[in-house]
Parts: sequence; C-alpha cells; structure tokens
Amino acid sequence: MKLIDNIRNKIQESPRTRSILLYLLFVVISAVFWCFLTFNRDVKLDVKVPVKISMPSNVHLLSRVPDTLTVTVNDRGYRFFSFLFQQTPTLTLRFSDYNDGNGYFKVDQSHLRKALAGVLNKQANIVSVLPENINIKFTDLPGKKVPVKTDIVVEPREDYTLYGALIQSQDSVLVFSDAKTLNEINEVFTYHVEELELTDTLRRKVLIAPINGAAIEPRAIDIMVPIEKLKSQTRSVKIVVRNAPPGLKMLLFPSDVEVSYRSPASRANDEGGITAVVDYNSVDFNSTSNKVKVQVGEVPAAYQDVKFSHDSVEYIIEKH
Repeated sequence: MKLIDNIRNKIQESPRTRSILLYLLFVVISAVFWCFLTFNRDVKLDVKVPVKISMPSNVHLLSRVPDTLTVTVNDRGYRFFSFLFQQTPTLTLRFSDYNDGNGYFKVDQSHLRKALAGVLNKQANIVSVLPENINIKFTDLPGKKVPVKTDIVVEPREDYTLYGALIQSQDSVLVFSDAKTLNEINEVFTYHVEELELTDTLRRKVLIAPINGAAIEPRAIDIMVPIEKLKSQTRSVKIVVRNAPPGLKMLLFPSDVEVSYRSPASRANDEGGITAVVDYNSVDFNSTSNKVKVQVGEVPAAYQDVKFSHDSVEYIIEKH
C-alpha cells in the first residue's frame, strides 16, 4: 500500500506524467472503439489457399499446377481472426473427381468455389477466385528414356587444369507426354552453365530445360568437373631413334634431354609418359651440320607446356 501511495503522489505532483497517462488512456479507448466498429461490419480479405492434387502414381501432369489460389473473401471482421492467426487449410482435389476422360484434369469455376467453401469459413462469402478455373493436361503413358545432353562451359584458371571428363549422376531421364510428343523427343538438354577461372573441382546440381507439353523426371542432375592445380616438373628422358634402316645405328650426343612441363598435382610423382624422339627420316644429309632435330613424342593428355632443354642434338651414323 505504501508503494501505491508513493506512485499516486508522484503522479499528482507531476503534470507531465498525468499527460502521458491520459494520452495512453485515450489510445486504448480509441483502439477498443476501432475494433468494435471493424469487427461488426463486412470486410474483404485476400486469402492464399494452397492447392494439392491427389492422383495415382502412374499419372503425370503436363501443365503447371498453381501453388496457391488467391481467394477474395467477404465476411464479418471478427471472423477474420481465423484467417489471420491460423494456418490456411490446403485445398486437396481428387484426380478421379475432375478427370474428363480425354487427358485433361478440369475444375470449372463453380466446382472450384464449392471445393473452397468446404475448407474455408462456412459463413464466408467467396467474392472471387484467381485463377478462375484449373485446366491441366495429363498422361498415363509410360515414360520414355532419353539421353541428357549437358550445355556446360568450364574453364580453369591459368595455373589449373581440367583433369578428367565431366561426370554426371545419370546420363538419361524419363520423359512423359502424349504418344505424338514422345515420338518427337529423342534427347533433353540442361540449362546453360558457364564457370570461368575455376580453382577447385566443380560440383553442381543442374536443372534440365523444360519441354512444352511434357514432364521430365528427374528435373535435375548432379555434375562434377575435376579441376587440379598444375605443378611445374623437370626430368631427364632418353632420346629414342625411330625409322632407322636395318644395318644402321644412329648415335646421339647427348643421348638424353631434359624436359620441363606442367602436370596435375596428383601426378607429380609419376615417372615416364613423355618421350623425346629423333626421326631418321628428318636428317638432312646435304647439310654440313651434323645435328638433328629432337621432337616431342608421346605426351600424357594431362601434361601441358612440354619443352626440351635442347631442340637438336649431334649424331653419328654407324653401319653394322
């Protein structure tokens, strides 16, 4: 009681405090009157109603199904609490109820309003529904297996390389449609993907481009493009003589050459793979020089910038 008396005394002593309290009192009274007037008159409200179609597993829809219906409802204000503070129920349409027997799932405006009235407030007046009706083509034919073609451009950074082929989670998909459309579809394509200046292996889920009047399963595939850092390497290789006639021996000075190249980091410890070649048929016997060109022979596809320390070596030909 003493605390309450102290507060009352401070309020009486402070005109500013009295003004604030009076202001808050009028705000509360105004809010009460506003709620009373609003909740006792008709109010329009747009409600988003989720849509779901219950259908057999062998049926595939070939047109886009709206995720929600926008329903304009006219009702007493106080009833809108159910729309504002509760989750809007989902409208479930049974496939068997609206299958027209000619390959279309059709729900006209009157049936759509009737179905909505069953999930919304019974007293609510439905003013409008968008879209006004549902008209979806479907098929119950088995799917056609077709290959997936990837539309992908991948370029690593200069000091990295593509090390291996593109890997797809699957190389084909199922396409569902009517018999005529299925007969015309022999492949599908992914959306275009372009990745430049890559410094790591690319892993991506890629959507398959849609086809009008058809359904595709799955709608996306996973891809992987291996990328590795390039490492500079240097080693010595023996020079191989080729196309020397029988009875002749070609001696080279030096007989080996140093080769420099760049390889993926995972192959840094690999031995061999690069060959240095001298072709007997490339010797110019009319020249006063006794040098012959050293050519690059076999090189693993993953190696880059292969260079020899010498572009030519001296030779002597001996007869057996």
